Amino acid sequence: MNALKTGIDAQSQLIRGETQTALSELTVEYYDQFHPATPVERMLVDTLIDCEWLIRRFRAIDTQLTENAWHVFDITLGKVFTDNCDVFARLQRRIDSTQRHYHKALRELERIQSTETADSGDPEPLPSPSNQTANPENGFVPQIVSGQAQSGPQITPPVSTQQPTSPTQS
Repeated sequence: MNALKTGIDAQSQLIRGETQTALSELTVEYYDQFHPATPVERMLVDTLIDCEWLIRRFRAIDTQLTENAWHVFDITLGKVFTDNCDVFARLQRRIDSTQRHYHKALRELERIQSTETADSGDPEPLPSPSNQTANPENGFVPQIVSGQAQSGPQITPPVSTQQPTSPTQS
């Protein structure tokens, strides 16, 4: 009975009133935005899709609960809420949990994709006359002399402006 109650063995994510077209469009939008390249990325994108789909469903449930109670009892909206406060609270907990799950998956997907981008990015090219700008923003133009080997920065010792003192002049 748990499988019937939770939908864990359901053959489709859709329930009455939901269309395969809407779910397919949502799936295409997420895959177009994130371009998952690995199984982990696909799982995270699928999690985002599932979460958004559930949140859409929860919004519809909220509306249907309110409408149902309103029409059945012909009472004010405030009375609908107070008489069904536990039902709305349980629904809100599900919404909050799903939104947290969505944002956790989104952060993880963005972290993975930014790490992959950083790892696969080409390192900055070393300065050469062909890739230097004529007027750099900070005014520094590295001096490259053709034919001179560049083995690292050349360090010149500081020049002292004080006169050396002899041991007898203390």
